[in-house]
Amino acid sequence: MVTFASDALNRLCSKDHLVLLDSIDRLRLQGINNYISLPQIIVCGGQSSGKSSVLEAISGVSFPVKSNLCTRFPTELVLRKTPHAGACVSIVPHESRAEAERNALLAFRKELHRFDELPDLVERAKAEIGITIDLTLQSSTSRLIHSETKKQTTADVQLIQDVVQP
Repeated sequence: MVTFASDALNRLCSKDHLVLLDSIDRLRLQGINNYISLPQIIVCGGQSSGKSSVLEAISGVSFPVKSNLCTRFPTELVLRKTPHAGACVSIVPHESRAEAERNALLAFRKELHRFDELPDLVERAKAEIGITIDLTLQSSTSRLIHSETKKQTTADVQLIQDVVQP
């Protein structure tokens, strides 16, 4: 059983850090982050480049890992020390979504009792957002490969470009 106890989490949560993080959260709730950049760590990289592994190394939180599984959406990890152990998974929809769709996505809020429940909740969030495992070409090509990596050859990149060219 994987619980919420973690040395990495404990090191991230000194009293001074908690006061600072709570202040930043209050500013963020007031919408200040729309006008100024508030502190945060962002992990960026290409497809299968190890972004989830970096987040895990920083936080101690294990993300789902399968050969055919990628997160496929931005993930925000907020860590706080509280009197009780627990976690919550929620969806923050983009402001461009229709109001009814935004409200439905905002209603998605699932409690996590152990970190090993995270993969299932990620899959449920994908379904709620409308992301499927089917990788057939749709109107958006943003998820397609754009550069050569260890697992993607130049020929693979060229094939994708040839397929999506009008």
